[in-house]
Amino acid sequence: MTFEDFDLNAGTVRALARRGIQTPTPIQAAALPAALAGRDVLGLARTGTGKTLAFALPIAARLEPASARGRLPRALVLAPTRELALQVARELAQVAPHLVGVTVYGGTGYQAQARALSAGADYVVATPGRARDYQKQGVLRLDAAAIVVLDEADEMLKAGFEEDVEALLGATAPGRQTLMFSATLPVWARRLARRHLKDPVVANVLKDEAVAYREEVYRVPRDREEALSRLLFAKDPERSIVFVRTKVEAARLADRLASLGHPARAVHGDLGQRDRERVLQAFRQGRTRHLVATDVAARGLDVPEVDLVVHYQLPDQPEAYQHRSGRTARAGRSGTVAIFAGGGEAGRVRRIEAAVGRRFARAELPGDEAARTARLRRLVEAARAQPEARKAQVRAIAEAWIKAGDVETLAGLLAERLLPEEPESLPTRRPGRRRVGRR
Repeated sequence: MTFEDFDLNAGTVRALARRGIQTPTPIQAAALPAALAGRDVLGLARTGTGKTLAFALPIAARLEPASARGRLPRALVLAPTRELALQVARELAQVAPHLVGVTVYGGTGYQAQARALSAGADYVVATPGRARDYQKQGVLRLDAAAIVVLDEADEMLKAGFEEDVEALLGATAPGRQTLMFSATLPVWARRLARRHLKDPVVANVLKDEAVAYREEVYRVPRDREEALSRLLFAKDPERSIVFVRTKVEAARLADRLASLGHPARAVHGDLGQRDRERVLQAFRQGRTRHLVATDVAARGLDVPEVDLVVHYQLPDQPEAYQHRSGRTARAGRSGTVAIFAGGGEAGRVRRIEAAVGRRFARAELPGDEAARTARLRRLVEAARAQPEARKAQVRAIAEAWIKAGDVETLAGLLAERLLPEEPESLPTRRPGRRRVGRR
């Protein structure tokens, strides 16, 4: 099956092909026929399996272009985080260039988004809280919203958006099409589906999805930071996400990893939108290899090709474990999930195993020598990759050391690079302590 088999215009199919997208993923194949036909759909698939295209393509196919100033949106997409909203908006802009969209989210000023809504849009991608604010003010009118999408519906409840979502749905057109996508189906999500979806087609590919990542449990000593450092050196991932419980812990651990030679930054709920985007851009470009994150980053962050996910601190719920782990092995790639468990956490690991229906591999932490060897290998690779002009500036010094057999200076240089001392000041911005609540 290819996208040519669906009721899509030829231009859309060609645009997908130019991006190397020719064959639908299982959730796309299961949901698209009904969604393109105007049916309500309840789609169940884990994170990273292509759910966005499963609703973006029907919006692109079903909405005709319009130009009237001040026109009301005919489609509304609700997402639980601003990162996911921005990611969805980018996807829609690519598959529906004939439509005008507005993205609405918190953490930034009201006026620019309000002006964009007043100017008119064909679709709106929004987080529920900010959308509800605009709707109550009369800035966002949903009378004409004939297609409504709830993306990552299970996260809406966890983010505290239940009342906002219900109010927004109540303001849309009575005969609308509703598309709801989720990785899990907690009680509220089931109630929501029963109340607001009309005879939905259930596209459930969870049972058919093979987990593409390897899960490894490490019994960690009291010094988790040193154990994590050894693991990162030995695994040597291009990109990793390390999950912790709190904002303060994320900032502290990112500082510590940076002091141990790991390019790491924290991402959490106290970062403003601009600072968060700077961190994520550095991660995408490889200048930062490790994100230390609270569960705010388990969903919706537009980050590529994460090789390793570390549960540095175990999550409270199996659903959170799945959402965190789903950040790796996306789009057909493989990946590794490392689970840190202290002596008293074996029972919690077994409960997660029972909930997800898998037995995790037990693994041994790499020793000091393995970590040191991995770090030396990375240092040698970086040294060889230095531009010729930079190497030329110090070649005479290297030749003098070799001629003199100066092993002591070379050993000191390697010790300075492989066994760094902790710096006096740490650069990563710490979160404010006065705020409590969402992570």
